[in-house]
Amino acid sequence: MTDVAVPTGRRRAALVTTPALTLLLAGGLCAAALVLGLVLALVLAPHAVAAAPGQAPIPGSPLDAYDKHVPYDTGSHKIARLAALVAYALMVATVVLGVVLRLRFMQRAVNRATFYGAHMTLALSAMIFGGIHGLTFVYQPVWRIGWTQLAVPFTGGVQRVPVGLGILGTELAIAVACSVWLQRRLGYHRWLRFHQLAYVCFGLIWLHIFLVHPEPRHLDLVAVGVAAGAGTILLAFLIRALPSRSRLRQRAFPAGGTEGAR
Repeated sequence: MTDVAVPTGRRRAALVTTPALTLLLAGGLCAAALVLGLVLALVLAPHAVAAAPGQAPIPGSPLDAYDKHVPYDTGSHKIARLAALVAYALMVATVVLGVVLRLRFMQRAVNRATFYGAHMTLALSAMIFGGIHGLTFVYQPVWRIGWTQLAVPFTGGVQRVPVGLGILGTELAIAVACSVWLQRRLGYHRWLRFHQLAYVCFGLIWLHIFLVHPEPRHLDLVAVGVAAGAGTILLAFLIRALPSRSRLRQRAFPAGGTEGAR
């Protein structure tokens, strides 16, 4: 009898090193994301840095509106800020629940249909609050954003790059959500590849949050929440990207094969 299976020691080593590799990649990607955000903050949006004494105020801020002699609605500002925080939390929950739905984790306790319904509800709620966040800026004259600038990315007059990233990420998220109705026409695997652009949507929106205002770059409760959400999405992405134990077993024992050939 000739043994054609992968040696047990190697298979166990691969299974054991997977968590360590996950942590290593998670740390490396977190550091890379932080460095990328800092570079973009300094290169693409230097005006988004907190204003020091003698420097120009943050574009779109109340002080900027005061200098330009235009009205500033603090009520709209509070609504925009609250809607942004709620949309970000719902977006993180949507992606995490989508990973749970894809891995079929905990489905012995909760029905798959329940997970799917919750995933769709969270996604729709996140887009609604994201839309409310964007609409409030139409009523802030200092931002100079009309309906056209709100629909076409990178056409606004204030903080064009950060605002454009947020608009692009939101519109891509809407396209990803609407692709559910095209799943049968596209085929499941082709639709799934397009649906995975949700990670790209989150990256664009995270850059928008990080660049548009200095608050997420300072050590406060909002910055901790934004960083925690990004770390959660990163770990969820790694869980999907890295091979699981079942995948490693499938590679060790391909379908139709046997542990030994007589």
